[in-house]
Amino acid sequence: MSDRRPDCLYGILVKQERVFVRWYGDEPGLPGGVFRPLAEDRKVELRAHLWDQLGIEARTIWAQGAFDYRNPDEAAERFSGFYTVWEWEPEVRAEAGRWLASEHIATSGLPPSLRILLLSVLATLAMKTT
Repeated sequence: MSDRRPDCLYGILVKQERVFVRWYGDEPGLPGGVFRPLAEDRKVELRAHLWDQLGIEARTIWAQGAFDYRNPDEAAERFSGFYTVWEWEPEVRAEAGRWLASEHIATSGLPPSLRILLLSVLATLAMKTT
């Protein structure tokens, strides 16, 4: 187990058994970005990215995992931390991206490691609610 500092942070917005992806040109990806070198709090940094990119104020954020990931706006993979976001306001604008249910994640164009993470988030959510 490691608490290695991630290079980037990304949010997995979860709502009504769906997850949110942004579009970067023709490629889908998650909202988020670089974890600044002098920053100390991962959740504060992620909240700032979500505010800048989606205009939302995130309230409930849970750490979910970390692995090498290349977001579509990056040239190379970076070690990235992923966090589920369960509560925010206001609602995400429709033109900001797309909500995906589990049946759409497989054909979403996301990298396999990210598809697995998103499906596991939704599967965990389903287990808690049934």
